Amino acid sequence: MKNPDLSEIPGKTSSLLPWGDLMAFFKNYHRFKQKKLKKYGDIYKVRILNREICTLHDKDSARYTLVEHDKDFNSKEAWDLLLKDLFPNGLMLMDGKKHKHHRSIIAEAFKKKPMEGYLDMMKNIVPNHIKKWNDPHPKMFPLLKEFTLEIALEVFFGIDKNQQFTKINKAITDIVDASSALPIKLPFTPYTKGIKARKYLVAFFKDLLPERKNNPKKDLFSILATAKNEDGESLNDEQIIDHLIFILMAAHDTTASTQTSFCYFLAKHPDWQDKLRTEAIDFYKEHGDDFTAKDLRKLEQFGLALKETLRRFPPLTSVGRVATKDLNYKEYSIPKNTHVSVDIEQNHHNPNVWSCPNSFDPERFSKERSEHTKCPYTYTPFGAGAHYCIGFSFAEMQIKYVISTLLLSHEWSVDQAYEMPVQPVPLQVPKDGLPVRMKKIKRS
Repeated sequence: MKNPDLSEIPGKTSSLLPWGDLMAFFKNYHRFKQKKLKKYGDIYKVRILNREICTLHDKDSARYTLVEHDKDFNSKEAWDLLLKDLFPNGLMLMDGKKHKHHRSIIAEAFKKKPMEGYLDMMKNIVPNHIKKWNDPHPKMFPLLKEFTLEIALEVFFGIDKNQQFTKINKAITDIVDASSALPIKLPFTPYTKGIKARKYLVAFFKDLLPERKNNPKKDLFSILATAKNEDGESLNDEQIIDHLIFILMAAHDTTASTQTSFCYFLAKHPDWQDKLRTEAIDFYKEHGDDFTAKDLRKLEQFGLALKETLRRFPPLTSVGRVATKDLNYKEYSIPKNTHVSVDIEQNHHNPNVWSCPNSFDPERFSKERSEHTKCPYTYTPFGAGAHYCIGFSFAEMQIKYVISTLLLSHEWSVDQAYEMPVQPVPLQVPKDGLPVRMKKIKRS
């Protein structure tokens, strides 16, 4: 496919090297972005893997591409280069009728009854796991990453931690690393390791599939294996496994990223840690273990703090699309087949929308202030439009339950001068693992 002419889009791109701006992009994403913004403004082009990409940073970009013109942009083509060998048939790599069909079936796994089943399963995991946290100087990201995987394996797949946990963890790590690596299929490259990891997971889940079909349980695997949409349509075996692998990666890494960022802000802002601990104590005094997913939504202060965490550090900093026809955006032409990147993180920090955008201020989401309503779709941590994250309610439920339970028995802190060093792509995670001081607390 011939690259579209982006000559009128600002930005100088080097064609001397086949990977273009890729190395600078991954080496220091924020520095790379700020230099481009300062030189060219909110709309400019970059070259990644010999492909020019129109990058949109202004406050209207998400609304235009993901909502108002969602049918004029293609998600599959944007992600194919990096993900097609790793996550074929993942929802991100589908569009139109096919996407709608698959999403309607997968949505069955995130309705009220299955969600309550997932929560019941988590109640058998979360408190017992957190009781074992005795390290006074843990690194929160690896701790939460392993914990999130344990929850995902049991809740999504009905797999006990002792059931090939180490191999599955490595496979997921290899796939995530491959998704941000050059798509070079040579021995020992990260991309090849990711493809091998996918083959391992396909074989693993294929062996379990007949049991999940014949003896379904409460886990997501069983529900997907037997799910039918309102028209009675279901998924075939290959599609079930493809979606399982994608959901496992997406739910595991994005949730671990958000929980880590949440813990960071609560460590930096002990007043909010105390506020949420008080809310958690009151909640569990009222409900004990007899609470529902709907009850967890009553944790209003948690809701504000979680939204602010996702504003400051959305797990994905940007989303990609490809134009399916000639378009115009602001004063620029966007030709058909143009790759477009919408900067979610930049929207979340736009000073024209948010007051003191680099501060942690959960009250900005309160009913009285409602800063997120000033400019629609400048707050999109779960995406927007047809590809809005299908598992957002599960992620919110899990994060609230895990963090509220942790607050009942532990407190943690960092030095006031400490700023978490973030690796922003492919997912926002701390470079140092987020080391904290943690101690158990006794409740009266």
